[in-house]
Amino acid sequence: MRWDAPPPSPLDKPPSGITAAELVFRRLLHAILNGELPADSLETEERLATRYDVSRTPLRDALRRLEQLRLLRREAKGLRIPPLTMAEMHELSATREVLEGLLAASAARRVAQGLANPARLRDIHARHSRVQALGDAELILSVGLDFHEELRRLAANHSAAACHEQVMLGFERYRHLARGVPERPGHIADEHSEILDAIEAGDAQAAETAMRRHIAAGRELYAAVLSGTLKP
Repeated sequence: MRWDAPPPSPLDKPPSGITAAELVFRRLLHAILNGELPADSLETEERLATRYDVSRTPLRDALRRLEQLRLLRREAKGLRIPPLTMAEMHELSATREVLEGLLAASAARRVAQGLANPARLRDIHARHSRVQALGDAELILSVGLDFHEELRRLAANHSAAACHEQVMLGFERYRHLARGVPERPGHIADEHSEILDAIEAGDAQAAETAMRRHIAAGRELYAAVLSGTLKP
C-alpha cells in the first residue's frame, strides 16, 4: 500500500474487497502523514466519524491500527496525534537502517544467483534523476520511495519486508522533513547510485554498507531539521 498516495474521495465507490475499516484507516493515515490532522492536535471519535462519514465500528478498528503504529494516542480528553520527537525519529531510523541493510544485501545475493533482475530498480533510479530537474520536492520524495519499495520486492525476504513496511508507516512523517533541504535530493540520487551499483554487481556486503550509510545520512538531516522545529 502506498501511504503517500491521495486517499479515495468520500464520493468514490470503495475499491472491490476494501472494507469500511480499511478505507477509513487509509484516509486517517493520509491525513496524519500529510498534516491534515496535525501533530499534537486533539480529536474525538465523534468529530472523526462526522468528518469522514463513517460509523463507529469501522472507525474504532482503524483507530486501533493507528494506535499500534504509534500515530495516535488515547488520552482522557480524546485522541491525540503524537508530536514529532527526536527520540522516536532516531528509534525508527535506526530500525529502518538495519532492515534496509538486510534487504539490500538480500537483493544483491539474489541478483548474483540469477534469481532477481535489477532492471526495474535501474529504471526507477533513472526516473528519480530526471524528476530532480522539476524541483518538485513531493514528486522527488515519491520516486525515491519507489526505489526503496522495488528493492524490498527484489529482496524477497517477506518477514523483513513486513517489518519494514510497518516501520515506514511510522517514519513517513519524519521522512518529509527532507522537503525543506534543497540539496538533499542530489545526495539521495548519488547514494542510490552506489546502492544500485552494488546490487547489480551482486555484492551483498557493499550493498548493505551503502544502504546503511544512506539511511544514516538521512537521519543526520532529519535530526538537524527537527532540532529547529521542536518546542524547547
